[in-house]
Amino acid sequence: MLNGWLVMLGDAFFNGSIVLASFAAKLGAANWVVGLLPSLLTAGSMVPQVFIAPYVARLPVKVTLYRRMASLRVASLGMVALGGFFLGHKPELLLWVFVVGLGLNGFFTGFSSLPFWETVAKTIPMERRAALFSMRNLVGGGLAFLAGFVVRQVLELPLPFPYPYAILFTLGTLAFAYGWHLFGQIEEPPDRHVRPERISLGLPFRDFYFRRFLRVRVLLALAGMVEPFYAAYAVRNLGHKGEIGLYLMVYTLASVLSNLFWIRLSRRFGSRSLILVGAALGALTPPLALLLPPSSFWLVFALQGVYLSAIGVGTATYLVNLAPTEARSSYIGLSNTIVGLLSFSPVLGGLLADQVGYAGPMLVAALGYAWALYAGRRLKLLEAI
Repeated sequence: MLNGWLVMLGDAFFNGSIVLASFAAKLGAANWVVGLLPSLLTAGSMVPQVFIAPYVARLPVKVTLYRRMASLRVASLGMVALGGFFLGHKPELLLWVFVVGLGLNGFFTGFSSLPFWETVAKTIPMERRAALFSMRNLVGGGLAFLAGFVVRQVLELPLPFPYPYAILFTLGTLAFAYGWHLFGQIEEPPDRHVRPERISLGLPFRDFYFRRFLRVRVLLALAGMVEPFYAAYAVRNLGHKGEIGLYLMVYTLASVLSNLFWIRLSRRFGSRSLILVGAALGALTPPLALLLPPSSFWLVFALQGVYLSAIGVGTATYLVNLAPTEARSSYIGLSNTIVGLLSFSPVLGGLLADQVGYAGPMLVAALGYAWALYAGRRLKLLEAI
């Protein structure tokens, strides 16, 4: 459990929707680059999974691969932090270092994700998974909320840009490093019968309920094009620069408190309910962001924390519970690879923002979340967890 809390602490310092987006905006990057930075972490961690699923399936103990990747993940984030300390006078080179470092981290994470989920599935009973991840988010989110105070204080230090961000990225790297180390110490029971899995892109279409789930995940991924642009909009259009730490605190607190409700909701109605609630709130947030006065813009980040928490816990738990034990790597790997390719949607959102302003990706995202809500009503109702 401690490893999960530390990983969430690291996530706070590398928050793609707020910290990375505000960093790129202050660096003067184009909007499509603002969208690219968090996309590298998400998409890079998902795309390789379908290709390594057969290899992971043949490993009797999956966590060994996780351990091997941990040092590479730490090194890639260390590159990002060092770039902030030494390349501030060369913003274009600094931007390239960030792109490469985050891209490598996402890629290496792709080799760690399947072993992570396989290990969780083998060591945590189905009926405890949603509660485990909600509690992980609850306590880890509390630490991330405290990190918001740190972010606010560090960004207000009388240091030239980008030194404050370099400090934040260093703290995040250290938290990630220890958290990944702790998870690697789990004693995973070896598989009794190891059979190689064949991965086919036609697999989702042979499982009716998986195909429905994949459709919802695709819509949610496309709607995610808006996520980095709330912070960019606040920095560039509203002139909110010192408020980034406050927004991170609001975002994290909303995520933490909402998990108290997600635990009860998932136990009573199953993980599908979390997906539906998350999609509904996701559809509400973009138009609200365009209508709120600047002084109330923090409400956007409160809603964002709530609906992303619901979607994250809901989709992850639903997929693990839906997948047959003998084909779990195929289901998770294929789903995450397809969705990972679509996780570059913030780049499209940035291009749209460059053409028509931030209202463009916000309204398209609202439509995407609404469509996901409609499609999600037809998801198979798994047993309440």
